[in-house]
Order: sequence, then C-alpha cells, then structure tokens
Amino acid sequence: MSMLSPAAIYKLQQKTPSFDTDNSHQLIKATLEYLAKSLSLMVQKPDQAEIFQIHSARALTSIYVLQSSLDFERGGDIANSLFQLYEYSRQQVLKVMRQDNSGDLEQASHAISEILDAWHQIK
Repeated sequence: MSMLSPAAIYKLQQKTPSFDTDNSHQLIKATLEYLAKSLSLMVQKPDQAEIFQIHSARALTSIYVLQSSLDFERGGDIANSLFQLYEYSRQQVLKVMRQDNSGDLEQASHAISEILDAWHQIK
C-alpha cells in the first residue's frame, strides 16, 4: 500500500471534488462548511501559528466567495442580511489576525453555523 503525500492528496481532491461543481447550491454549502470549520478551529486558538494562518486565509477566502456570490437584485433583504453577517465575520477574523482583543470569533462562528444549518434545510 503506497502512502500519498499531503500535496498529492490535495491535488487529487481538487481534480475530483466530493460535490458537483456545476451545482451552485452545493458550492455554497461546501464554502460554508469550509468557513465554519476554519472559524471553529480558530476559536480553539491553536498553538501553531501556521495552523492559525492557514485557517485565517481559508476563512477570508470563503467569506469573499460567499459575499461575491450574493444576488442582491433577486435576494433583496436576505442577500443584504447575509452580506452583513459575512462582513461581520470577516471583520472579526481581521481583528483577531491583528491581535485586537475586541475580535469575537465565537460569535462569528455561531452566526456562520446558523447560516449553514439553514442552508442544509433548503435542499
């Protein structure tokens, strides 16, 4: 049995994602799941700075994807509210990255978890 390196595993996953890349609902769900996981890990305040940096970058990238995917014309107030929640989460991540003690990752993580729960109920 041969063992794949982490880089090889990553490349394989990128070639064959576990969701349908043509299905926007699944793409948003996967992005929310990545964001929820990264925020949850960041809340735990890992000892390794590298882990924190990786998940900070993943969280910010996920938030960008989610914010840019919103359709404000069709989504109306819901799209505006989601944008504000994503922006709040982004601000909290940035505060913690700057070592600003006013950053509240727990609240951001909770908000994203609630959005993810609601997203699971849609389909």
